[in-house]
Amino acid sequence: MLPLIARARTLGLAMALATAGLGAVGSIPASAAPGATTWDIQIGAGNEFDTGLNRFYPSDITIHRGDTVSFAWGGFHTITFNPGPRTLFDFFGPSGYSPGPLDSPNKFVSGLPFGPQGVQPPPFNVLVDVPAGKYHFQCMIHQFMHGSITVKDGALPRTNDENKALARAQITADTNRATALDARLTRQASHSSGEAIAGAGDKVVEFAKFYPTAITVHVGDELTFTDSDLHEPHTVSFGPIQGNPMDVSFGVFPSGPGDPKAFDGTSTLNSGFLLYKSMYDYWKLKDTPVSAVVVRHEFSLTFAPAAAGKTINFYCAIHGRLLPDGSVVGMSGQITVLPAQDDGNNGGGG
Repeated sequence: MLPLIARARTLGLAMALATAGLGAVGSIPASAAPGATTWDIQIGAGNEFDTGLNRFYPSDITIHRGDTVSFAWGGFHTITFNPGPRTLFDFFGPSGYSPGPLDSPNKFVSGLPFGPQGVQPPPFNVLVDVPAGKYHFQCMIHQFMHGSITVKDGALPRTNDENKALARAQITADTNRATALDARLTRQASHSSGEAIAGAGDKVVEFAKFYPTAITVHVGDELTFTDSDLHEPHTVSFGPIQGNPMDVSFGVFPSGPGDPKAFDGTSTLNSGFLLYKSMYDYWKLKDTPVSAVVVRHEFSLTFAPAAAGKTINFYCAIHGRLLPDGSVVGMSGQITVLPAQDDGNNGGGG
């Protein structure tokens, strides 16, 4: 999974939590009953760079009333019961944090990883003190990431150790599927012309990377980036993005003097967020400062003659970074621009 600072930037917030006055989010639940069990769920998985697994491991458990569920962070997510009308941005301020316990069926309980950079955040512990029934929770960032806790009396279907074994098996299966999908996308990209992918995956797996990362185009030919990631938005950005990185709208809208219909390879140019309607709706963006963002998942540009012979760095402003020397890291790549294909072919011998 990407570093937490990148995950926060996914939402255009640049870790606004740092000023929210929340303190550490490792909650201490109300006292559990004697003999109560603590159950473990891992929130997401993946690596530190470009691959996220957006699932709860396991996603469904059965417990007794009075037990505690300990949610361990495996990436940047929220763990939220009964979110109500809150928008995505609400979950990155004081109104989006409520440590529990879950002591009534419709109570808002929500946490997220927060703490010193480079230190694994403590688990988010929730004492579950509600009548028998099924109680749903979700990640407010990733639209397909949902789970449930069933509270019942009597014998339970699995022990915590059995649940953890199931979780490990699911992580292994998802990791193997991610490896195979990444290899397939890489092969396909190596044969593509005029097309590139800006983020990809399925309903669990997420790749914050471009396919391919090294692109060759000719002057006058159109290059189209398609965002195939259903979890998070991406951008295609050239040069520094103007504005305040702490502003929630930073990078969201197209910007820069560069002309995508005749890009010279030197001017700054930002595609703005590429995202899907389902994301827009899930995050309730219509009620936020970025409600005017245009829902689209493609960005095309054509290179002008002035770009011929240049090697141009590009990056995702959410999951990558432009360094002061002009190099790029994270979700990024390079475009080599060749002269127009008919250049030099108009003359003849004799």
